[in-house]
Amino acid sequence: MSLETQQREKREELQTAWYAFQYWTGTQDESRFRESYLGHYTDREAFGEELLARLGADGRLARLPDWLRAYIRLDGEAVVRDFERAGHFYVFEAPEGGGTFVFDRHSYAAGE
Repeated sequence: MSLETQQREKREELQTAWYAFQYWTGTQDESRFRESYLGHYTDREAFGEELLARLGADGRLARLPDWLRAYIRLDGEAVVRDFERAGHFYVFEAPEGGGTFVFDRHSYAAGE
C-alpha cells in the first residue's frame, strides 16, 4: 500500500471518528475529541483483545499450566460490552464493515 493511500485512509478514519464524536457528544470541541478518541479497530473483538492485553490478562494466562490454558478463551467482545455498560467507553460501530471507533468517556467527562 502506498504512503498516499495510507494517508488517505487515515484521513477518512479520522473523519468518521469526528462524525461519531459529534453524534455522541453533540459538540464540535476538537480538543475534547483528541483527548477522548482511543482509536479505530476492525471490530469490538479486536479492541477487546487489545484491552485485555493492556490489563495484563495475557500475562496472567501465561502463568497457568499449559493443560489449563488450552481450555480458556477470553471473550474480547464481552469485555468491551461490560466496560461500555459500566460507562468507561463509547463505542461506535461504523456501517458497512467500517470498523469500530472507541472513545474514552472519562476523558470526555473530565473536560465538562
